[in-house]
Amino acid sequence: MRAAARSTLACLLTAGVGVLWALQHHEAPTLAVPGALFAMIAPLFLREARWSSWLTSLLILYFCTCASFGAAAAVASQPLLRGAGALLVVFVGMLCQPLGVRAVGAALLTLVSFYLGLYLHPSHAQLMEMLAAMAMVPIILALVGRVVIPVERDCAVPPSFTLAHRLRLLAWRPALVATAAALLAMLAGGELSEDRSMWAVISTFVVFFGTTSYQGTRARVMKRIAGTSAGAAASVLLIALCGHQPWVLVAATALSVFGWAYHILHEYGRGVFFITMVVGLVYAQLGFDIVPLAKLRIEEVFAGCFVALAAAMVLMPSSTART
Repeated sequence: MRAAARSTLACLLTAGVGVLWALQHHEAPTLAVPGALFAMIAPLFLREARWSSWLTSLLILYFCTCASFGAAAAVASQPLLRGAGALLVVFVGMLCQPLGVRAVGAALLTLVSFYLGLYLHPSHAQLMEMLAAMAMVPIILALVGRVVIPVERDCAVPPSFTLAHRLRLLAWRPALVATAAALLAMLAGGELSEDRSMWAVISTFVVFFGTTSYQGTRARVMKRIAGTSAGAAASVLLIALCGHQPWVLVAATALSVFGWAYHILHEYGRGVFFITMVVGLVYAQLGFDIVPLAKLRIEEVFAGCFVALAAAMVLMPSSTART
């Protein structure tokens, strides 16, 4: 509950300040999107009670986000480099997932920031403005996460490992399987929409993340498909009923952010439902036609999930233990 409240409050404050700053400087509201996305995701992975450890995690997550967003903006106009960059992000993220909460948060933020950089494709001047706007986010996160809703004092501190032990922990096989699946998903998603093909890649990444068997991957695939389909339908219905009431949509977006943050780490299907709601509501408020967008999101997610399932069936071991 506290983690979800931190994510929601930090996201709302960052989005509000960013949009106001953009409007005052005659910029598009999308200037605030990278910062709002970081403020939504990062609090889930900032769990240390000690100031020094918490700040270290924040800086690592912030650096990975900014670097990935900037790199994506730089290669967005070059198809081969953007594809290679996406696969590299998937591989490194999967490889480092066993290294702890910081690594998991950094991997997820790096991937979504890379997609955002490809999609927004900002010019150099716009990129500098977006990164400048993001400079306020660590301050907002510190205010929310250390003052308003502080981290619980009894949070477990991750154990420290030597470099050799960390290297032995790296998930080489899942990284290779996920990268191969991401390549196929990129090709399949590109046939549906070149601009949205990263939705298929992200689907392969998240269904493999934290799983080590075909059965585990299959369960994640089913939950992602169900959550995406239900979330897309709910967002379309809500926008059809309340599309002329922007404050209702803003409130629904905030509630969806809270629902995502509350469920995503322990009830994956429900978390996917709420993040799909967030995507649909945000795009609708930016002026996109929600029905074809929801249809395309479902198609991209299906493509990524089916590719992941096929790859897991061929390349991942079958689990015989209940665990």
